[in-house]
Amino acid sequence: MADSVVSFLLEHLSQLLQREANLLCGVEDRIISLRNELEIICVYTSSEGKNNNNNKQIEQKVLSQIRDVSHLAEDVIDTFVANVAIYKKKNMLERMCHSVNHAKLLRDAAEKIDKIKTTLNEIHENKIKYYQESSDQSTSATEEENRMKSLHRLRRNVEEENVVGFVHESEVVINRLVEGGSPRLKAVSIIGMGGLGKTTLARKVFNSDEVKKHFNYRAWVYVSNECRARELLLGLLQNLMPNNDYEGRSLSDDELKKRVRECLKWKKYLLVLDDLWKIRDWDELKDVFPDGNRGSRILITSRLKEVASHTGRDPPFFLRFLSEEQSWELFSKKAFRGEEYPCDLESLGKQIVKSCGGLPLSIVVLAGLLANKEKSHREWSKVLGHVNWYLTRDETQVKDVVLKLSFDNLPSRLKPCFLYLGIFPEDSEIRIRKLLQLWIAEGFIQETGSRDACDVAEDYLYELIDRSLIQVARVKYNRGVRTCRIHDLLRDLCILESKEDNIFQVCTDNNILIPTKPRRLSVHSSMSHYISSSTNDHSCVRSLFFSDPNCFISRDEWTWLTKDFKLVRVLDLEGKCCLKIPANLGNFIHLRYLRIESKYVRRVPDSICNLQSLQTLDFGPSIMVSTISFPCEITKLKHLRHVYTLGPIMLRGRYLESNGNVMWNLQTITSIVLNKKTTYLIEKGSFPKLRKLGLHISSNFKGDVPKMLLSLQQLKHLNKLEIIFKVKDWPHSRWDINYKPAEVLESLKHLSHLSILKIRNACELVKCVAMFPPNITKLTLGRLTFLNDDRMNAIGNLTKLQRLILSGDNWSSDSYFDLNCVEDGFPQLKEFHVEHLPIQNWKLANGSMPRLQFLDIHQCDKLDSLPSELWSLTTLTKVRVRRPSNAMAAILQNLEVENGCEVIVE
Repeated sequence: MADSVVSFLLEHLSQLLQREANLLCGVEDRIISLRNELEIICVYTSSEGKNNNNNKQIEQKVLSQIRDVSHLAEDVIDTFVANVAIYKKKNMLERMCHSVNHAKLLRDAAEKIDKIKTTLNEIHENKIKYYQESSDQSTSATEEENRMKSLHRLRRNVEEENVVGFVHESEVVINRLVEGGSPRLKAVSIIGMGGLGKTTLARKVFNSDEVKKHFNYRAWVYVSNECRARELLLGLLQNLMPNNDYEGRSLSDDELKKRVRECLKWKKYLLVLDDLWKIRDWDELKDVFPDGNRGSRILITSRLKEVASHTGRDPPFFLRFLSEEQSWELFSKKAFRGEEYPCDLESLGKQIVKSCGGLPLSIVVLAGLLANKEKSHREWSKVLGHVNWYLTRDETQVKDVVLKLSFDNLPSRLKPCFLYLGIFPEDSEIRIRKLLQLWIAEGFIQETGSRDACDVAEDYLYELIDRSLIQVARVKYNRGVRTCRIHDLLRDLCILESKEDNIFQVCTDNNILIPTKPRRLSVHSSMSHYISSSTNDHSCVRSLFFSDPNCFISRDEWTWLTKDFKLVRVLDLEGKCCLKIPANLGNFIHLRYLRIESKYVRRVPDSICNLQSLQTLDFGPSIMVSTISFPCEITKLKHLRHVYTLGPIMLRGRYLESNGNVMWNLQTITSIVLNKKTTYLIEKGSFPKLRKLGLHISSNFKGDVPKMLLSLQQLKHLNKLEIIFKVKDWPHSRWDINYKPAEVLESLKHLSHLSILKIRNACELVKCVAMFPPNITKLTLGRLTFLNDDRMNAIGNLTKLQRLILSGDNWSSDSYFDLNCVEDGFPQLKEFHVEHLPIQNWKLANGSMPRLQFLDIHQCDKLDSLPSELWSLTTLTKVRVRRPSNAMAAILQNLEVENGCEVIVE
């Protein structure tokens, strides 16, 4: 991993020389000289892994030395920059008093940089003395072009892969779930070693037609070895009430259990508890699952027989290894992907597969490795020889050999990205947006030229998915990846490899007393416990993660953070709460990624403007109404890309026009109050590349709202717009803006570049006849009270609309209306979601919604039937109706659908 360390340091030095030359005064020449030296070293590190086996030990030693020296150089320079930044903030008198200390600081930094250069020269000379460099030091342009073509060809719709084998196994498990037996609630368990396919089998059973028809409600939650009952209950509640994602977070544990129990009551349900490790975890959860005497079942996967046996009286189902035939079928499907292959590879491939011992995880990962290699006898023989060499030493470690081999064969650009996944808690779902932004902040994304760094990071992600090293957990409506996870065997490998290279350390209650000096630290215990127990040296920590959802950051803990972690680039305090962000936040001058989730923060200190390297600022998802105050001079942060806040941003202070601040990199503002300051910044071109914007429009503001919305035309890259209108007399949701709805929509229709529009508290907005932006592909209208025919026709005339979400609220309404979809309307619509809407009748004219694939209706209690024309749509694959009226439920239960459409009633 030395190449990524050197590459990042080179980029870091170049940026310092360009942007912070005033902080390098006195050592600038030495840093330029060091950068030149590193550029030479970088040529060598880029050839890592391309040399013969006889030089491997020398190569690894040299790379290790280069990595350590690069880390030292990074520490010396960043410490110097941080100290100079503090010195520059002092007034003239304070500078005079500290001039001697500053001179010593310059002298010490210069001496250390000179010593580092000498060390690098010695490493380089020793390498030349003992090691002959490989002549093939770079990938040709043709090879890189072919790699990119292959990547884009292999990028496909991300769905659950078809599995092989498990035919008999799935039949047995399905029979245990649905055939005969007592109507009382019971647990069925699958047990086997890690990587054997327990989750895959459970998923096959879970998605089988027989199970879908038998149970009217199904849910899946991951447990893991580090189970937190509250997180599991929140996951269950999210499945039960997907549109109230944050409702459960405000409940106590007992209230949360009660809410889940009420949601499951009277349902015939199937719950999957995947990867259960501890008996006490089951004992803590089991009372949440009501027994309505309806034949409900709980399917459990576990590695431990004692855990599975404890959950129920029925004997667990033991999962066996794949047969040779099944192993080859799985391997060839993954390695060749339906393409033809030379006949002489089959014999060789079966030898390779045999070495996996029937372990599905090893087979899939090894096949993913070979899928990206040349389909030749020569290349495959190398892999077979490597595996067999290890097998002669320790046959029981075949799975580790295969996984390690796949890691060793990763391109150097992907290795740090893959290892980084070990930082996250076991079995956690990792948000793709966050992962990509962290990779960028850590410097893992190589020079991209004109391409956006996030697009390149996404390419890296899909390569790792294609190699079966990352599992897709959830997908977006457009089939992109929303969340991912990593198998715990692969996570163990990440932690092991990272420990050897000092990339990161995961600290749990089990190893908290072991002293280390990590570059990145991920703490999976409470902050107070870690502070009181750990003896770690934090002077070199560049990334700090805390993942305790129940921790509240006190003033003393903030003092500890700002004192011990001055050089951090990444600070992720996910799940934390704090009353106030400290005024000295700006002392983290190297910070690139900051995440603090707290619903109590109402003010961000002025010192945030000192974070000149900041790329991502994340204060949590935008769900609150209360504003959060930001200084106007945040526009000085030239490298800021994304701003996520709980509530809408309210800018304070004066905007100094002399600054001429343009945020060229800013792409996301989740929520900001629409006022004169916001409008002024937009009109002055302060956010020229903004892609996603949320606007909060309050009745307290008396300005010209339609005119201000017209200023959005300045944002030529704006792709997604969310508008939140303040309403009056909630829950009746009366329009409380000083302008007519038609005037507001009239100002939006000119946004031809917009593709995603979401309007919260739309209220009476849709009674007017103005047009929506013409190129919308996704439209969400929330808290509707009425929808007339003209407005529905206007929506239906959006020729590019693919996803439509119409929602009312949870409160009952005395007035109801008909939903009329005109002939040939909604020509490209694929998904239609309707929830809490006071609809009495729904009419679907011939030719309307011809491409509809998924219909989701939730709690429309006056809607007693669906239009008959719906069932003639040949593209329709799934209809889900949640909490239907009695009349609707009776119709759907007796409905016979001929086009193979899946109908789910919950």
